[in-house]
Amino acid sequence: MRILGFDLGDGESAVTLLEESSTIEPRVIPLGGRTSILSAVGERNGKIVIGEEASVLLGSENMQVRFKSRYLTDPDASLEIRRFAQGVYAELTRTEPALMAEVTTTVVGCPAGWGERRREQYAALMESAGFPNVRVVPESRAAFMYARHARGLRVDPKLMQHSAIVIDIGSSTTDFAYIVDGHQQNLSLFGDTNLGGGLLDELILKKCIERSRDCRQLKQVMASSDAWRSYCELEARRIKEQYFLDEDKWVDMPLKKRVVVCYDQTLSLELQLDAQMVDEIISEPIPAIGGRSFVSCLRDALHAAVKVSEQNPPQIVILTGGASRMRFLQDACREAFRDALMVMCPEPECSIARGLAYCGRIDENLKVFREEVSSIARGDILASQVNASVHELYEPIARALYETAVESVVETVSLWKRGGIGTIDELDTVLTDRIAHDFAGEGVRKRLEGSIRTWLDSLMDRLENQLTSLCLRCGVPPEHMSMSNAHIEPGLESVELSLTNAMGMDILSGIMGVILAVIGAAICGGGGVAILGTGPVGMIAGASAGLLIALVGKSTLEKAVRSVKMPVLLRRVVTENAVRRGLARQEKDIEDEIIKALADPKNGFASRLTASLAATLGTQMEQMARNAEMSITA
Repeated sequence: MRILGFDLGDGESAVTLLEESSTIEPRVIPLGGRTSILSAVGERNGKIVIGEEASVLLGSENMQVRFKSRYLTDPDASLEIRRFAQGVYAELTRTEPALMAEVTTTVVGCPAGWGERRREQYAALMESAGFPNVRVVPESRAAFMYARHARGLRVDPKLMQHSAIVIDIGSSTTDFAYIVDGHQQNLSLFGDTNLGGGLLDELILKKCIERSRDCRQLKQVMASSDAWRSYCELEARRIKEQYFLDEDKWVDMPLKKRVVVCYDQTLSLELQLDAQMVDEIISEPIPAIGGRSFVSCLRDALHAAVKVSEQNPPQIVILTGGASRMRFLQDACREAFRDALMVMCPEPECSIARGLAYCGRIDENLKVFREEVSSIARGDILASQVNASVHELYEPIARALYETAVESVVETVSLWKRGGIGTIDELDTVLTDRIAHDFAGEGVRKRLEGSIRTWLDSLMDRLENQLTSLCLRCGVPPEHMSMSNAHIEPGLESVELSLTNAMGMDILSGIMGVILAVIGAAICGGGGVAILGTGPVGMIAGASAGLLIALVGKSTLEKAVRSVKMPVLLRRVVTENAVRRGLARQEKDIEDEIIKALADPKNGFASRLTASLAATLGTQMEQMARNAEMSITA
């Protein structure tokens, strides 16, 4: 798979290529022999020409520039963008036909302020120009990906994984990307869709025309000829770029360039730029940005970025875009983020195109990673693995339930002894509710934790190879998806609560019946009268009981005793140790009954618990995958 990164900028454009599995940085594909070309389009002899060839001096007609900045407001801009894109595609297929035949994805950049609908329209526009499978991503995100992966920046990866802000200052927009822990934050892509370096090109041209002796005639040409106006704007852009490449060089003398304009007559336009003029144009009110100055809009945009990131201020600020070379802009960024490391991209004219190619590979890997993790977590793979080994949990579940039941019984009998419960029948009801509640509580979770951890490790070992293979294919360090090594809470609330749900009322009632029979035997000697035959009081009561048995029969007496409110003094003869010993004698029988009930396919416990565990583990796996995505997206 080959991925094309197409940075169609308002001032200049560049194209890069990235092999899917290549470790080499995206390669810049020259256009017209240049690493980047002017975003200019025209026609000559009925053929689309782009870049320098679109100049009126070379006989081009209908020359247009700065069409991307007009995309949101001028319907004609779409046609100009499409023409330019067609010209780029034609040039690529002419110079690299074999390469273009293998391109599977094209990633095109857009300002961060564009909404989803606008991006979809833009993708369709690029595809209509010939580019295959177009995806549109914010240019600020592309800048971050370039900074994250580019070797030339030499940025410490640890800084990138904490907090960072990328500021992409192009010809038409100023975009920000705020990243924390490798993830873009909510409101992370923002900026000013009207604030770009192209505004300064217009002001430079305007001031130079106003100072010219041919001012009136030049204004008439600019109003009458889009081609000559576009050409002169490009020349103003060139002088601006030349000035900001080395501002110190022009401290003592202005940078000057003479332009000859040949329309109805030959006119002379002297373009010049010095520090005083820069101060004037960045402070001058500009109608395109609501009558505010360039520098005030810039400060407001930076202030908004500071507010967005104030909870976790950036440790690094990355500047990219052609306008990032302007010193006053760098100073403003340093002032806004005083404690951050400031990094400038060495080739801002190509960094976005490279970042777009990275985004294409990253998004493809992310798509594969998410789909395959979901197929494991929500499909038959995990469910079948759980089902094959869920029986290994029956014994630890039975043990945990028994131990929990013992504590529930001891506490409930203690309440009965103190008079908090009236009769033994009431004791049964309270105990049933108490055990049902405790079975779904923290005690069972803690008792099962070690056993489930062991079971889970064994289960994950069987899935490890598949997960490792997926991680290696998608660029995720395998340890990020090692569920046996990761911190996993085996007693998730959903598993705890679903344990009683999985048992169902049939199993729960059966377990309760066994336990209550044992408790009844421990308290009442099985006949409901053993408690009355203990101690001095019991001797009298026992004699009476013997007479009662003879008169009314044993079963009738049992029912009577269970419904009688015995004196608290009499209840005290039932000790905690006696209850525990009674349960301990039946421990194996109780646990065996529980296991038997759990394993009975008629009860459906295995299928319900499998579904619960598989869903819970699937959720954990997907959460781990979301955390692991940082390795892909950052």
